[in-house]
Amino acid sequence: MKPHHDISPRFFGRRQELGQIEKAFAQDGTRRITICGIGGQGKTYLAIEAGQRLSGMFKKVCFVDYSTFFGVDAVGFALKTLAELLDKDLENAAAATKALRDIPILLILDNVESIPPTPRQELLDMAKDWSEMGACRLLLTAASDFEHPDYQYLIQLSGLAEKDALNYAQHLAPRLERDELLNLFKQVDFHPLSIRVLMFSLKFNQPAELGKALEVWEKRENPLWAVLRGALEGITLEIEKTGFLYWLSILLKAKTTKKLFLKTETLRSLPIFGVFQSGVFEPDLLALTRFKKKQWQVLRAALETTGLIQIEILPKFKVSYIKFHPSLAPTLWTRLTSKEQAKLYSSYQLRYAQLAGYMFYEEGENTVQVHNLVRQDLPNLLHAVYGALDAKRQGADKFANNIDLFLKAFGLQRDSAALNQRVKNAGGEVTYRV
Repeated sequence: MKPHHDISPRFFGRRQELGQIEKAFAQDGTRRITICGIGGQGKTYLAIEAGQRLSGMFKKVCFVDYSTFFGVDAVGFALKTLAELLDKDLENAAAATKALRDIPILLILDNVESIPPTPRQELLDMAKDWSEMGACRLLLTAASDFEHPDYQYLIQLSGLAEKDALNYAQHLAPRLERDELLNLFKQVDFHPLSIRVLMFSLKFNQPAELGKALEVWEKRENPLWAVLRGALEGITLEIEKTGFLYWLSILLKAKTTKKLFLKTETLRSLPIFGVFQSGVFEPDLLALTRFKKKQWQVLRAALETTGLIQIEILPKFKVSYIKFHPSLAPTLWTRLTSKEQAKLYSSYQLRYAQLAGYMFYEEGENTVQVHNLVRQDLPNLLHAVYGALDAKRQGADKFANNIDLFLKAFGLQRDSAALNQRVKNAGGEVTYRV
């Protein structure tokens, strides 16, 4: 079967890169390709689109997202995803290698820069072997080149071509003037994620006004932060009413929406998001940011529309999980001073220490629900407990013991061993309160 060449209607540009990947894998015998670029350049979308185009070459495509990974067993993380895809019990890397000899698979490892150096090296070494089994291939995305000797084939992404940027813009918000759009896009180097934020802002601002705002911020800010400040400050959104007010509006045949204005101080508090790892449950986010309900409603709507967050609802959960775009938290964290970071990180550790204690005692009564919650929020729990241990917080050892219960329950033996070693390293010296 020949690979199909239809590009998804939601995918824009990158035709040259798609052709390059297809030729390398299908004709040149290349086994591994790394797609590099700063956050928001569309690395993930390109990898997924390439997988769809090359479906004729492979029996299956295995996509492993490391943006939510925070641990020591990156190989095990990939093995679990691969085992679920193949519906096989892959107890170790050798079993996966054996299975891949007979099944043509495109393995996509996404956001590999999120993995700490040691487990990342282990993964790259193991994935190299997997990519050379049978007809398998490996497509990897990362913020930069790791200069690994076995990963020399690189595709470096920069901004979209003018034509592709305009097509993308017309898809998001048609009937805007070409020259005005191009002037704005040049200010953000045709960066796809920034273009999406700009197109959202143009629903509320004139292009000239938005351009002036960008000029002010881009001179002294991180590019994504500059776009957020320039594009979102002062917007007014129609937000759906909730609860009693919604039903009252229905009864009175009145509007079910209300206009809310995004205040400058709310946007200034956005860098607090930077402490969270890949995402956060909504109550935990609100506890640390202390956003007022109406302000959070408008900010949440703006961030969701621009693709910077995704709202996920877990089965049988009443609260939302807010998943971040991989570039959001790292960008926002740098907007805080070292003193602000330390204070915020301390509050963050306390919040998750309390959550871990509560989950520990609830585990026996509501096992399935608690396990689902902890599994989803494990990046934050591990980030918090390691920080508490490093800072020698009082109660950090108990915090670690509570987390270890779940690591063992999930079969994360290497993570459990690493955590217990950190506890031993801090043994007897835990003196400071969280």
